[in-house]
Amino acid sequence: MLQKAGGLPEILKVGSNEMEQVVFKMHCVHDDGTIETRNYGVNVAKVREIIPIPPITTVPDMPEFADALAEIRGEIIPIIDLGKWMRLATPEGSAASKAITMRRKVIILEIMDTTLGIIVHEVERIRRIRWDHIKPPPPVMQAKHGGRITGVTRIGESDDLLLILDVESLIQSISALAPKLAKYEELKAAPEKKFTGNVLIVDDSLVARKILRETLENVGLKVIEAIDGKQAMKLLNDFLGKIGSKPIASLINLIITDVEMPEMDGLTFTKTAKSDPKLHAIPIIVNTSLSGEENKHKSKIAGADGHVIKFDVGNLIGEISRFFK
Repeated sequence: MLQKAGGLPEILKVGSNEMEQVVFKMHCVHDDGTIETRNYGVNVAKVREIIPIPPITTVPDMPEFADALAEIRGEIIPIIDLGKWMRLATPEGSAASKAITMRRKVIILEIMDTTLGIIVHEVERIRRIRWDHIKPPPPVMQAKHGGRITGVTRIGESDDLLLILDVESLIQSISALAPKLAKYEELKAAPEKKFTGNVLIVDDSLVARKILRETLENVGLKVIEAIDGKQAMKLLNDFLGKIGSKPIASLINLIITDVEMPEMDGLTFTKTAKSDPKLHAIPIIVNTSLSGEENKHKSKIAGADGHVIKFDVGNLIGEISRFFK
């Protein structure tokens, strides 16, 4: 089991703009028979443990990549075949399988109050990475990977790339197993409250931005989007340059930010914005897949005015209502 200090990696300090990734490998066979090895990463704060592949029970009426369950420490959890979810032509069962040795593992994730396992081809190591070294994937790369990555960086001094897995997209694709997403669909159909104002949402995940945008617009709010903290700070400073002596809160009534983002993470962004006298008055809600009291405390230290877990839309609307009359 991964060891965490107080349930949270020591590296995830407020404003450090650093984090740790569990790096794992996935192999893909091309039409000409060559094998490409790709390096992916997932935040260590989302990882409960890494185990050998356990006995698996197949269940009907589920997508092929999510048709398995396993009992892990007395808990029945879904097991996701990551290769199938990512639509990779993996070596299993092919002639190419003889050319490569795979030491498959299951990474057990705890995200958004949901526990699930993902089957990966090989776990490499835990790597410490600065968020400002991670860049948003260019459109061509994002298309190649089916929109399933949120960032890219180089591994050390090598030319190998590390691709940051879009876990929100994974959860959304198995929404039948995520009760909070079911609640999102229910609330989207019949909103209980209406508000008026402008909200800046900051999130690198296309799926998360879509859900946030639809939720906010459904309760009457107008949305401005940024893909990371660096872009959000540029937007805010541009607004400051345009409004002169007017308070920024007259233009942006609320900010909702993710934590894990390329260029500048959400805690660093929150701390930076709250340290600026011209921006301090804007309420900021941290909206993250990182659950636990430790992460809530980190948001508070950074200066956030609220903290909710993705995609708990009911709780999010309750938090929003504190800032709109």
